[in-house]
Amino acid sequence: MSRLYYEKVTSPRRTTIATADGDHPEVNNNQNVRGYLEKVSSLIPAEVIAGYLAMFGFVPLIDETTQGSLSNTETTVAWIIFFFCFLLTPIYLNYQAEKGKPKQIHLFISTIAFVIWSYVTTGASLIPDYYNAAVGSIFLVAFSLISGVIKLNK
Repeated sequence: MSRLYYEKVTSPRRTTIATADGDHPEVNNNQNVRGYLEKVSSLIPAEVIAGYLAMFGFVPLIDETTQGSLSNTETTVAWIIFFFCFLLTPIYLNYQAEKGKPKQIHLFISTIAFVIWSYVTTGASLIPDYYNAAVGSIFLVAFSLISGVIKLNK
């Protein structure tokens, strides 16, 4: 069984910003960002996501003497975890791909998806000086739009 993400063919439908029962646009915006995050994460193997989040969750336990931001040791370990999973994503997908099916574009898109997903989910801890939630959301939406144009089933 292939672990590559192949898009489902669906008919286009329109979405609304606010619903008839008066939901606020910012609530729907949070749901849209969550939907974009789910799409991007579907391109990344679940095992890599689970492993990344599990390992990243242990980082604060490395040095309990610091409060608030990560210590130098914690930051180094967090970056090692990031690069490990960054490199593991295409290797894992290549290993799991079905023979004869196209995979190069999948490997590239999934690796980029991992970078964007990790920035949105752990960027505040990993690179606090360069993290911005709004920029992360913009990257997420832009990547979802771009990856939507690229046909992954060919």
